[in-house]
Amino acid sequence: MQISLNKQPRLHLSAKHRELITDMAIYLFVILFMYTAASKLLTIKPFASTLAKSPLIGSYSLIVAWTIPIVEMLISFLLIIPQIKKWGLYAALFLMSVFTLYLMYMVFSGTELPCHCGGVISKMTWQQHIWFNLAFVALAITGLATNRK
Repeated sequence: MQISLNKQPRLHLSAKHRELITDMAIYLFVILFMYTAASKLLTIKPFASTLAKSPLIGSYSLIVAWTIPIVEMLISFLLIIPQIKKWGLYAALFLMSVFTLYLMYMVFSGTELPCHCGGVISKMTWQQHIWFNLAFVALAITGLATNRK
């Protein structure tokens, strides 16, 4: 009986397929972040007003209202520069994880605030939004796993 420490992965993907999966993850994040950033910036006052009602953000609402879309755009730029797209995926994973934890806090705290995340996404329930975010967390992890450069 021979034990091998260098086992091949069960699902072998070619370099081309790995690159395609990584690129799809990146494109989806860029679309998501640029869409939500634009939506937030176009409605910055209502967005800040909604954030002001949050128990976690409160008096920092104006700073947070401007910071979130700027960070989303910065991450999008990181993602489209080939040499640093891996760092963009890490940043996207971090941001989506933070957003998801915030949403979970809002659900478990019983706070009833409208979502002002931008456009169509604002129409989701809190629970739907959590699942949506978790899908993007999984997408970031997948993108990082397939980006072996």
